[in-house]
Amino acid sequence: MSQYLIDILCPKFLHTNSTSHTWPFSAVAELIDNAYDPDVNAKQIWIDKTVIKGNICLTFTDNGNGMTSEKLHKMLSFGFSDKVTINGRVPVGLYGNGFKSGSMRLGKDAIVFTKNGETMSVGLLSQTFLEATKAEHVIVPIVSFNMQHILLTIFKHKNLKAIQAHSLFSTEEKLLAELDAIMGKKGTRIIIWNLRRDKDGETELDFDKDKYDIRIPEDLDEATGKRGYKKQERQDQIVPESDYSLRAYSSILYLKPRMQIIIRGQKVKTQLISKSLAYIERDIYRPKFLAAKTVRITFGFNCRNKDHYGIMMYHKNRLIKAYERVGCQLKANNMGVGVVGVIECNFLKPTHNKQDFDYTNEYRLTIAALGEKLNDYWNEMKAKKNEEYPLDLPVEDIQKRPDQTWVQCDSCLKWRKLPDGIDRLPEKWYCSLNPDPQFRNCSVPEEPEDDDLIHPTYEKTCKKNLKRKISGCSPVTLKTPRLNNHTFDNHIEDDDDEDVIILEESSTPKPAADYDVTIVKTEHINMEQGSMQEEPCGAASSEDKYEQWTASTQTEIPSLVVKKEEVEDNIDMQLTRSALETSQEEIINASETSSVDFCIKLNELRNQLQVANQEKENYRKQCEMLTNQMEILEQKILEMNDNYVKKEMCHQSTETIIFPDDKLENFKEKSPEEVAILYEQALKEMEKLKEQCSTLLNLKTECSKCSNNENKNDVDEIAVQLDDVFRQLDKCNTERDQYKSEIELLEMEKTQIGFQCEELKREVAQLKATIPQVVACANDSTASNIEDPVSYSDEESLKLRSLRVNVGQLLAIIMPDLDLQQVNYDVDIVDEILGQVVEQMHEVTTT
Repeated sequence: MSQYLIDILCPKFLHTNSTSHTWPFSAVAELIDNAYDPDVNAKQIWIDKTVIKGNICLTFTDNGNGMTSEKLHKMLSFGFSDKVTINGRVPVGLYGNGFKSGSMRLGKDAIVFTKNGETMSVGLLSQTFLEATKAEHVIVPIVSFNMQHILLTIFKHKNLKAIQAHSLFSTEEKLLAELDAIMGKKGTRIIIWNLRRDKDGETELDFDKDKYDIRIPEDLDEATGKRGYKKQERQDQIVPESDYSLRAYSSILYLKPRMQIIIRGQKVKTQLISKSLAYIERDIYRPKFLAAKTVRITFGFNCRNKDHYGIMMYHKNRLIKAYERVGCQLKANNMGVGVVGVIECNFLKPTHNKQDFDYTNEYRLTIAALGEKLNDYWNEMKAKKNEEYPLDLPVEDIQKRPDQTWVQCDSCLKWRKLPDGIDRLPEKWYCSLNPDPQFRNCSVPEEPEDDDLIHPTYEKTCKKNLKRKISGCSPVTLKTPRLNNHTFDNHIEDDDDEDVIILEESSTPKPAADYDVTIVKTEHINMEQGSMQEEPCGAASSEDKYEQWTASTQTEIPSLVVKKEEVEDNIDMQLTRSALETSQEEIINASETSSVDFCIKLNELRNQLQVANQEKENYRKQCEMLTNQMEILEQKILEMNDNYVKKEMCHQSTETIIFPDDKLENFKEKSPEEVAILYEQALKEMEKLKEQCSTLLNLKTECSKCSNNENKNDVDEIAVQLDDVFRQLDKCNTERDQYKSEIELLEMEKTQIGFQCEELKREVAQLKATIPQVVACANDSTASNIEDPVSYSDEESLKLRSLRVNVGQLLAIIMPDLDLQQVNYDVDIVDEILGQVVEQMHEVTTT
């Protein structure tokens, strides 16, 4: 049997597994989580930098419950997690992979010292050790001591030599000194060395910029020449300090911190992010996929830096995404500046590195809802501020302080709310210093929070006012003022039909607000007089224009009757698009729908109204153009009447028709009746051509609109399909790589099992060959033991004990039920068991 604890994994997997952490603080957070989880329940964790044998090392020391050797082995193994909720504390760990991926991301080698009050253990997870020994599998040497510093591990010498040879601690005394460095009887200490370095040979973590902090070094921006650090996803944002400062990041790492973090000897001032804001209001989110459950959302303004804003998304108390911008914050303006939102998304699934959420439909719906609710909060705060201080600075530029002051007790780690006006606090604060006598004792629970929030804490007056205005509008009647084919009817054939032309001089103006329309067009036609009656509200200037126009187009043929658009107060506007009929019903019922759907429909209605206004303007231009054409055609008709038609000067005499020279011969043989017929035919052909032209123009306009909409819809649909395809492809690639790695692991495990089977077969063959000799020796030794006891020297007793240990292992193969942990190798128990086995086997062979 092997003398190491072995994971059947390729050693290269240690590095591959660590690459999930693209940001070094993500790896550090995994190690902090292990101390924070309820099974460890550490009160403090110390993170520091030290130098051992010239190697820069990162150290993580906590005063938690520690581990046994078995639990240490599980922590150093892959994919094993038995974390459960204890006393309401929910564990952060999910996959049993945090320590391996985090430690190997920071450095190539890590050693763990732990003690649980009864035993002390040391485990080595080292890529350097695996490379030096050319191991085919991940081997983790582990040794255990009792509290009196005595080795307890069965294979103590082999494991101890491996740890001493390939770690920074070459003697047993140095290992015990590190165990003693853990204060108290319980705790864990992790030392990581061979830290990752950049291409210049410098460590990827900066320990010199601030002696009380660990930072990510600044990069040189070749475009601007300035130095600074910026995460890839924040290319368009001002970088918050938590992106490059471990002290700032760890201060917001937990929604409600229950553990003190000490970085390089100085305590981190952790904060309740949801209670350290100004103008705090709470909203609720009721996703359909959570049935009747509600999720609390806290909004407020950042009091420290207005340039750091967005949504803080937590999962089981642990920060996943920081300053994620949504809603109006994504636009290139000042909307949403300084606003911070806080939400605990326990219903979403984080990625393996705990720096993002899986991009699911639930995540997309949550982001969209957060954007809508942030917009509501921003509009409400702007409106309130403008009412109170209309001439002051914008709300995002006002100097702010948190609505409440909260502090954590250094003894019981409970959070207490302090009265207003307390700005300075001592370095160490305890419940006994609380001005409120009700919470002046560490045994008193914290103030309860309203977890069952079912309504927002603030009234969204802006949205209510908008709903009230829309619900108060009169029903909208619709009319489509399209030019029909009767506009150019024949004047000679049908004297009773009068042409209609719509004038735009007095057309309805565009309303001041899209949702409060109170103007409508009415038409009045006096068919008997052939003129139009105007309402008293008609403008005088429009009357003059009407009279001037009709005078200029008067001919001997029946005059044109003109419809004049009137403006009348207190009447709803007749909109000019038949497509708005369905939208009108949606507006009336909008107050019954959700605020999100209402805003979407309102935007659609506004877009349709703009399209209708644009179409009305196009029709007005077409009307002017056609009016000009009519004037030209009527002028031509007058000229033709003067040139080709006989005019009666009196009741008996007429004048001879005068034709131009080039037309004279064509009409010499034609009678007046034939000329009139030709004239009528010409007019009909002209009217048909005009109708066809008008129809083609309408078709062209409608086709262009339809094609634009179809092209846009097609492009959007194709983009969505491509996005889905790429996501499915990435998912398939991930699953393929996972299956491939699993196959490799299974192959290695199969090979290892084959080797073990061969070894067992050889051992069984050897045992069968040595049975007669063992029987003889056992009989001789039994006889000699009966006759007189033998005294052995210390060296001989050690050899005898070693022999008994080996015999015990052989007996365990023959007798699987034999419990070697209960066997005392210093007495003759193993000899007696061996004698019994030999006798039984001898009886079997003889029979």
